[in-house]
Amino acid sequence: MTTSAGASANARATVWEMQTETFAAHAARLHVPLSVTFELTARCSLKCKMCYVAMDSRLVDKAGGELPASKWIDLGRKAIDAGSLYLLLTGGEPLIRDDFEAIYSELCQMGFILTLNTNATLMSDRYYDLFSRYPPTAVAVTLYGANPGTYEKVCGNASGFDAAIRGLEMFSELPVSLAVHTTFIKDNMNELEQLRSISKRYTKRFAINNMVFGSTRVNSGAALCRMTPEECMDVDVANHNYYNALGDSEREPVDPELDAFFKSLPPDRDYGFDIPPTIISCLAAKSMCWITWDGKMLPCGTFSSPYTQPLEEGFTKAWDRLPGLFAKIKHPKPCYDCELIDACPNCPGYMQAETGDFETLAPYLCEMSKERAARYSKLMNGEIRL
Repeated sequence: MTTSAGASANARATVWEMQTETFAAHAARLHVPLSVTFELTARCSLKCKMCYVAMDSRLVDKAGGELPASKWIDLGRKAIDAGSLYLLLTGGEPLIRDDFEAIYSELCQMGFILTLNTNATLMSDRYYDLFSRYPPTAVAVTLYGANPGTYEKVCGNASGFDAAIRGLEMFSELPVSLAVHTTFIKDNMNELEQLRSISKRYTKRFAINNMVFGSTRVNSGAALCRMTPEECMDVDVANHNYYNALGDSEREPVDPELDAFFKSLPPDRDYGFDIPPTIISCLAAKSMCWITWDGKMLPCGTFSSPYTQPLEEGFTKAWDRLPGLFAKIKHPKPCYDCELIDACPNCPGYMQAETGDFETLAPYLCEMSKERAARYSKLMNGEIRL
């Protein structure tokens, strides 16, 4: 039976969702850190050639070492106090930490809507028991190839494939929202169908990333292994065509009432993207932030600087200072005369990752924008079909 208090809360939630302004935009206007990412480690069980963060133990120790469990737990409490609701745990590979169980157990009991990003290779009976006791809300498992050979090419570890599949099977038995993600580079770009087929054994949630950028945080090999803009669009179109052609019986089941509800939402919702700093065209530094393995607060993991230091200056002060650090950042000068500026992935984080600063033109981003525009033009002219 629904209590009067519950009915009232549901009614308020319904009224809120019908507003033009989304919940995340409302949080951004109040400058509440609604969503926080904890990058628990830079270490990983794999050595993916395009990784933007991974470091071995020697380099981590040389840089001062990872934050201890107590610091992450304290940051979790401070984030909750500041209004955070969503927490993403990522790495590196978070399960590689010997104290992961201690960190996770405490954070999970704080009340976050918690998501775990993992490559699943270190999933074990120990972690299965942990996640059975304290299930995360969601788990995103990244698969890097459809066979051991591709794992050898992409991750430097052929045995990683079987380990990832075992881990994926264990996660599929837990009461979590499970998704499979894949990042495509030249070594695995022809395995879209195979990877989707593997994913379908465990979940209907399959997402791809076909754009790989460099990194100023580590010596990334992204530029040597990533796909060309043409290849990126080929993978994107192939994935789109697959889902566009699915029959209703194969699609993710949708609650009719929920479907009707979403169709009733205002058509022009305010997502808060225009809130300062406007150079960042998403909610990073507005209602989202990222804390690196060594304690730096960034808008997201793509950036390397500028940053604040929540452990030294306090979480709230660090969060409040963060947007101002990006207030004077501009696009590279040639961007302002480009007709594709509004359709370009010219995020300052991408610019910094590609070139080392914010105002140097990144040729790869330019090529990506031109290829996307060319495909769209052909689509509009009927030269190609989706």
